[in-house]
Amino acid sequence: MKKIFLLLAIFAGFSFAEIGASLGFGPYHGMVGVEYSIINQHLSANIHLSGYDSDYDFMGGIGLTYRFQGLTGPYIFHSSEWITGELEGFTILNANSDNTYLEEKNVDINYWRLIFGCGYQHMFTKHFGAYFELGFQFYAGNGSYYTNFDIDDGSLNRDEIIFPFGFGIVVEL
Repeated sequence: MKKIFLLLAIFAGFSFAEIGASLGFGPYHGMVGVEYSIINQHLSANIHLSGYDSDYDFMGGIGLTYRFQGLTGPYIFHSSEWITGELEGFTILNANSDNTYLEEKNVDINYWRLIFGCGYQHMFTKHFGAYFELGFQFYAGNGSYYTNFDIDDGSLNRDEIIFPFGFGIVVEL
């Protein structure tokens, strides 16, 4: 009986499913994302690319959101992104002496960016809308948690707290 109930719940969720695509920037939607909404447009999951930098191999992830009133209205979200790559550079050693030399420095990047936040999406028509979102982020890497990622040198630090925000357009299919 439990298996039948579970199958009926899964099929009911898929019967209210919609696929959407987003373009803009934001902590949940990313720069480009594809979203799958179920359960009468209240629960959504997405796959997104969060940015592009030629120094990194991949910057993207997945997200999960709960929409209180369907596709138009407020929502809360969690986004989990993976940043990986290798930065190559040089460090100047003994800069103020006669023995100044350059040392090659390669940094392997393998960090998780975790974001929790809220947003608002408004559908102007059945298939076209816009969103605004704000979140709190932290990074997991190098055996600890950090609040900031310096994209230029690939380092994590706790120097500042950043609340990422974003806005963009949504197309529902």
